[in-house]
Amino acid sequence: MLNSLIFEEQEMYDANKIDFDRHWKEIIAGMPDSFLLLLEPELFEQIDFAAKLQPMEQELFPIHSKQRIGKHIADKIFDVKLKRNYAMKKATIHIEVQGDGRDISERMFKMYYKLFDKGRKNIYSIVLVTDPSAQQPTTFDHHFLGTSVQFQFRVHHLNNFTETELITSDNPFALALLAGKYQARTRFNAEQRYTYKVNLAQIIKERYSFVKSDIGLKLLIFVDAILYLPDDLHEKFMKEIFRIFKEEGVDMAQAEKTKEVITFGELFERWKKEAREEGIKEGIKEGIKEGIKEGIKEGIKEGIKEGREKGREEGIKEGLNKGIMEGQLIEKRKIAIKMINSGLDINLIISLTGLSADEIRSLKEQN
Repeated sequence: MLNSLIFEEQEMYDANKIDFDRHWKEIIAGMPDSFLLLLEPELFEQIDFAAKLQPMEQELFPIHSKQRIGKHIADKIFDVKLKRNYAMKKATIHIEVQGDGRDISERMFKMYYKLFDKGRKNIYSIVLVTDPSAQQPTTFDHHFLGTSVQFQFRVHHLNNFTETELITSDNPFALALLAGKYQARTRFNAEQRYTYKVNLAQIIKERYSFVKSDIGLKLLIFVDAILYLPDDLHEKFMKEIFRIFKEEGVDMAQAEKTKEVITFGELFERWKKEAREEGIKEGIKEGIKEGIKEGIKEGIKEGIKEGREKGREEGIKEGLNKGIMEGQLIEKRKIAIKMINSGLDINLIISLTGLSADEIRSLKEQN
């Protein structure tokens, strides 16, 4: 009971900081084919996935500027190529996540019209409802005297799926939906959420090779974000995850830039090494620059020849010290940026780098 009350307070505190819809849209964008295969198999069959799906939010942003929240665009919009010869060979898929219980049918209609007005005639509108108590209508109706309009769209609710169906499904997006169900079920029970989170991580590790694709890593990042925990349980979870992957000898993360598969620990060590090398390199540069400058000043005072040599020696030493200090700060910032990009918790980043919360937030905004 005490744990429930504590977690309720924690959830109320975190609710304003955690953008659940954004995490849902990121996992949808990360595996749109799996999302469509699981929720819209008929549409899936019509899409030519040999042609890459084209995200259209940025291009279409001016037509739905009121739906932008902070730095995140509210809708996921893809242009896809169709296998068969429809009136147009392309279609536009509009996906919205409804996580706050509000009726968004009118907004779905407005987006449909705006897309249609932009020349997109084959439009498929989908709503994924993640709020367990929401009852989202599947149509928008408007009538005035003899004029009326009815717009129908697709709605999928987490409650439409059973836990058994999702666990036994071989579609990776099923585990994302399962994480959503667990998030709703454990709103006030941190210990139960911790158990679900560890179990999901174990399933992901067993099903998806981190060598062959990045699906497992995407799911782990999503599960970690959506099933947030109080600090003490989050720390316990991270230790358990490291133990699971280390003991099993499984590669935990895939470096996206190089496609090099490494363990999470090795990835972190590589970040530190890269940041340290870059920091020292920049520090030495600054040190030499400062050293020469100081050396010239000392050289003039002590004599052209002796002063220059002595000044350079003292100056370079002082400059190197200053440069190394600057390099260490650069190292910490670079490590923090990589951690931010990997979705690590801000408190964990602060404890590992020694940077302040304000510095971490500033780096997050810059990147």
